[in-house]
Amino acid sequence: MTLTAPPVPGTTSEPDRGKATWLWTAMWCLLVLGVQPWSARAAAPQGETGSNNSLMKGVLLGAIFLVTLAATKPGFRTRASPSTTLYVVYAMAATATAFLLSEPGGPLLRLARLLIGLLLLLMLWRPLIRVPERLLRAHMFAHLALALTVVLSVIWRPEVAWRPLSTFGTGYRLQGVLIPMLPPRVGEVGAILLGLALIGFVYRKVAFVPASAMIGIGLVLVALSRTRTAAAAVAVGLVLALFLTRKTWLGRIASISAPALMGLAFLVVPSLHTWLLRGQGTKQISSLSGRTTSWQYVLDEEVSLQTAIIGHGLGNKRVLLRRGEGDIDVMAIDNSWLSLYWETGLLAVAIVGIAFIVAWISVLRAPTPYIKAGGALLLGYVSVASLNESGLSDLSSMTLHLLVAAAVCDADRVRAQANPPPPKPRPTQYI
Repeated sequence: MTLTAPPVPGTTSEPDRGKATWLWTAMWCLLVLGVQPWSARAAAPQGETGSNNSLMKGVLLGAIFLVTLAATKPGFRTRASPSTTLYVVYAMAATATAFLLSEPGGPLLRLARLLIGLLLLLMLWRPLIRVPERLLRAHMFAHLALALTVVLSVIWRPEVAWRPLSTFGTGYRLQGVLIPMLPPRVGEVGAILLGLALIGFVYRKVAFVPASAMIGIGLVLVALSRTRTAAAAVAVGLVLALFLTRKTWLGRIASISAPALMGLAFLVVPSLHTWLLRGQGTKQISSLSGRTTSWQYVLDEEVSLQTAIIGHGLGNKRVLLRRGEGDIDVMAIDNSWLSLYWETGLLAVAIVGIAFIVAWISVLRAPTPYIKAGGALLLGYVSVASLNESGLSDLSSMTLHLLVAAAVCDADRVRAQANPPPPKPRPTQYI
């Protein structure tokens, strides 16, 4: 869907080619920073509560929107990918149904934040998204900046940067302190940086030295955060990226064989096996660190027809479990699809599910191998991580990965249609 704002006399809709791309890259880096689930528990030492960062994130997102609005010409032209359009429909539907809840204030604030993020994607079409390589590069730089803050956290406050595994497993995990991020988020930042840098190097978009540095930082963050979900998700994303862009079956088989051998190494090599188990027993491994308990509660909970359709309200990502008399526990749902159902109901699950399928269709139709590989990496990551983490219901890093993959692949297809290759000359026929 392409939209054109009404022109203003004395202005032009053509982009200023001399405008520095660094401004838009910086805006994108700040947007990626603003969607990170900052954790007060990571910002404070063990035993302290920390501060609430929701207000800071809201102020940051509002500032990004105002700067982008001020830097956008009045006659700008934009385009929304089909997945972005479906997310707008989801936000509108969730906004309408939020008024049926007893306390709509919290959900409406989250939906307003989501709508601002979607508007930013529309405003950034001309300077950033229209050239899909530019957006993938900005997304990689954003995760590089986040990764460097984690490295600085170890230097700044090493006593807080290492989080003990007291409940589920033994040992320590790396977390962010300069920008408060729990270990799973550190693992996601490292995994996305690793994947985008590796794909950029394979398709000659990133030079050897910077690619090696970013791949090394990504591997270190995934390893030291001990995040199994991020490791599995980026592995699947890379397999899909290489499989979909290899032109020969030999290359496709090789793209599958390499991660299969790595998976075998995790089961055979003692140090890798220890990293994978994290000191957990069979019961904790089989229950995915207790996640299946909350999943079963969500599936077994009897709700009214209205609640099943519109959910309990955006932001309700935890369930209250009662295990006998006086034994009460609050657990995170940690599954994007079950969390989406619990928060915003079956209607939202249907809309976001269609947006997810449409995003995959856009990836499969992307004509440029590098763009297709980047989109497949991000969507492959979301496909795996969404089963073990929540986030697709509002403006989160996972939602942004999905929208970026859909946007770059849609922009790549539009660019190819606008600049078709010249027809091949017909062979000369002699009579």
